[in-house]
Amino acid sequence: MSRHERQAILEDSLQQIDDLLEKAASISLEQFLNDRNSQAIFERRLEILGEAMRRLERRDPECFARIPGARESIGLRNVISHGYDGIDHRILYSIVRNALPTTRSAILQELGRSTERG
Repeated sequence: MSRHERQAILEDSLQQIDDLLEKAASISLEQFLNDRNSQAIFERRLEILGEAMRRLERRDPECFARIPGARESIGLRNVISHGYDGIDHRILYSIVRNALPTTRSAILQELGRSTERG
């Protein structure tokens, strides 16, 4: 994988996470559970993130392995996309609030490595 391609995937992932974290910071769980538009935004952004992680896994397995939550993002994307047993929006909200900040930090580190390799 070229450095440019890896960087594009990581930047796309970071954008999805940042958008999700911004939205989650502006809405309580109760508000989220009663707002279908917000739920749809979370679902779509998490799908995109999972797809980006799938591309990263195929193209740069070493980088993928250093990102906590990357594999789970792929699984979550599959659940959302295929509607396995419905979607528990409480879990989506919790993932965004509690797990994505760690994933975000790792992606920022990988982007730094990408820049250093120049």
